[in-house]
Amino acid sequence: MSEYQYYDFVALERPLTPKEMAELRKVSSRAEITPTRLWSEYHYGDFRGSSAKLMARYFDAHLYFSNWGARRLMLRMPSKLVSLKSLRPYFGTDAARASRTGQQVTVDLHSREEESDYLDEADSALLASLTPLRAELMCGDLRVAYLAWLLALQAGDVADEAIEPPLPVGLSELTSAQQAMVDFFRLDPDLLAAAAAVSPALTDDSAAARRWVAELAPRAKEQWLKRALERPDLRLGAELLAAFRRQARAPLSRPGRSAGTLLATAEESRGRRRGRARRAAS
Repeated sequence: MSEYQYYDFVALERPLTPKEMAELRKVSSRAEITPTRLWSEYHYGDFRGSSAKLMARYFDAHLYFSNWGARRLMLRMPSKLVSLKSLRPYFGTDAARASRTGQQVTVDLHSREEESDYLDEADSALLASLTPLRAELMCGDLRVAYLAWLLALQAGDVADEAIEPPLPVGLSELTSAQQAMVDFFRLDPDLLAAAAAVSPALTDDSAAARRWVAELAPRAKEQWLKRALERPDLRLGAELLAAFRRQARAPLSRPGRSAGTLLATAEESRGRRRGRARRAAS
């Protein structure tokens, strides 16, 4: 099988200008370029551009995969809508990074497994299934961040004695985009189950959020309304929800588990599952 690489970039906050599209054409003569997307696939050769640089200047989401097992997902978000401080406990490894450049926060996830892992052209819509992760992060859903930490743990980037970051609620009730993330990065289901075993159930916080908005001080409400008037393009609903969840998030009532404990629990679960499968087959 020949080498295969796939690159996909999308612009979500604003369309590319004709000037920007011309700049991108200089980077790749073979890529398909529209006002909202650049994508290209290679059976031989390689993409000449830098994914990180293109994300910093033009795009809000990027996906890459190859048939030798490499996978990458990048998400760029306005720093006003994402707290880098809240993300730091989950990131900071080779497999999962979060950084701020100017007014943007970028999450960069990597996975590599030495195996033939060809994804055909029918999977070209895969990035669309993952882009909702960006909105979930902007709404304060830390399940995405915890899954990124599990990716780093699975990759061997986390020391056994390291304590897990704050455990989010609803880890056993993933959204469709979060499940797509699990599938794309080949997260170990036994490791995910071990992590989710003590995650509190997801609850509907919409009523509490409405009460929080109703109880905001008049000056705070006026500031939010001014922002809506001055910047009609802003997703103020997502920003309000994120602000509510940041201040309403209760501290963990239980101590965090060590990375080694989670890995051992996953291995025990895997052994029991394989034992049951052998007995069923005999």
